[in-house]
Amino acid sequence: MKRAFALCAIGLCLVACATVRSYEGGPRPADEVARISGDFHFTAGVPVSVILRKVDDYPLRFGERTVEVLPGKHRLLVDCRIAETSSTTRLSVDVEVYAGERYRLVAETGPGLKECTSVSLEPID
Repeated sequence: MKRAFALCAIGLCLVACATVRSYEGGPRPADEVARISGDFHFTAGVPVSVILRKVDDYPLRFGERTVEVLPGKHRLLVDCRIAETSSTTRLSVDVEVYAGERYRLVAETGPGLKECTSVSLEPID
């Protein structure tokens, strides 16, 4: 039983780490695309999480948390989840990204982590 659980957990981690392309054609070198990451769908004990749902017209499936996009302007659809209140706020975020850069979604919250007021895109060093 423990082995089956461990195999299932490993499988979920592999699926949750999937990176997808939102552009047509084959893979491109990292210096030609931008990479945007949201949080994992499963967030054990994390007070705030930002789940990436859609990039432009490309919906992400369950387990897809990182997407490669071409440089330029994009519209992101995200869910901002607050654990304490069990609330989810869906937001549309307009961003501009640059080739070769990696970004992560970051939530801004109201006082006491009671609500998600906005979501921004920050570069990853």
